[in-house]
Amino acid sequence: MLCPILVAPGEGTKQNAPGGDLIVCKLSTTESGGTFQCIEDQIPPGGGPPLHVHDREDEFFYILEGEVTVWLCETGDRTGKSGKPMIAKKGTTFFGPRGTAHCFKNCSTSPARMLVMINPGANFEAFFGKVGAPDAAGALPTPKELIERTIKSAHEFGITILGPNPL
Repeated sequence: MLCPILVAPGEGTKQNAPGGDLIVCKLSTTESGGTFQCIEDQIPPGGGPPLHVHDREDEFFYILEGEVTVWLCETGDRTGKSGKPMIAKKGTTFFGPRGTAHCFKNCSTSPARMLVMINPGANFEAFFGKVGAPDAAGALPTPKELIERTIKSAHEFGITILGPNPL
């Protein structure tokens, strides 16, 4: 049985993500009955993931604060070559369907925050559980460790890293 959940500002499980982002889990797949995961992505200036493709999940993004530059490609483009930069400001939504290359970057000088819903969420959650896991002392991985872990583990989770962020 699903239970109502309230997660206050600043609360939620925190993990570092490739590109310098901090992700905060607001709703896990267990809490949503296996349907989706909801995270808050806090993106520092210059932050954002490499160009990539997900084979197992779709991502929906909503800009809460600041702005990010988005690289979205045509449906089914697994190379990233059809992408073009678009500015997404507060209140903007964008969608990254599975099988289509995408990435984003905070090209501004101020932090940005996005609400991201991942459907289904379990695979994505497991990926970040592996690459973003703290060490035995509880320290989150460094940006260098995150990139190394991501490159090593992405394929296991149906994620193809196409190269550096083009933005």
